[in-house]
Amino acid sequence: MSALTGCAAWAPASTVEAWPVSAPCIAARPAAPTLPAVPSHGIFEQVQALLAREQLRAAHVRQLELLLEACSGG
Repeated sequence: MSALTGCAAWAPASTVEAWPVSAPCIAARPAAPTLPAVPSHGIFEQVQALLAREQLRAAHVRQLELLLEACSGG
């Protein structure tokens, strides 16, 4: 199984992709969330957008971890 790292791991997916794992109950990886754009100016707006991006990414990671846990019987 390959680890999801780097910017490419969090790019928006237009379709559900096959996810090669040993757990047979996971047929496909859930699509990554679409991340909000970060404005080019306005520090407050930039911080808000970056925090929203991090919250979406963290929620997606939790979803993947819960799927793996459920399939491993943990």
